[in-house]
Amino acid sequence: MKVLFWLIATLCWGQIALAQKKARSKKNARHHTQKILLNNQLYKELSQKDYQKFRDSVFKFTKDSLSRINKNTVAYFPVKSETPEESWTPSQYVFTNNLGNLVINLNNTQHKRYSLLIYSGMKLLINLTNIQEDKIILEKSNFYHSGWYQFELYCDGILLEKNKFLLQ
Repeated sequence: MKVLFWLIATLCWGQIALAQKKARSKKNARHHTQKILLNNQLYKELSQKDYQKFRDSVFKFTKDSLSRINKNTVAYFPVKSETPEESWTPSQYVFTNNLGNLVINLNNTQHKRYSLLIYSGMKLLINLTNIQEDKIILEKSNFYHSGWYQFELYCDGILLEKNKFLLQ
């Protein structure tokens, strides 16, 4: 009889211990997920392991950062990209043609004195002074790389236009 009592008691205690362990693991599982909010709405829920990949974004405020709200919730602030096409208007004087070459199209060069400075970053790449022709085509092989180049166009020593063009 005592053996049967001990067997039933041990079995019950084992079941109770197992139930408590499951409850703890569920509770810990909830604490080991991170909720990510986008515009104050739940965007995604990440496991602790997946969240570790983005942890540097919380500690270093990068362009697209996660900002901690509370222990298990962070807010995501995506980078607002400003693409060059949205903020750039092409020049009517300096542009690229369909072959990818640079076209300089000026008016009345016999009576006005034009100068063109082309920069690659902060470095002066080409300096054309006292331009005598209305239309000049510079081949793209005259440039170091494809990409954006800045330029300044002067007419009689006065800045006429400061813009950029894209070589592909």
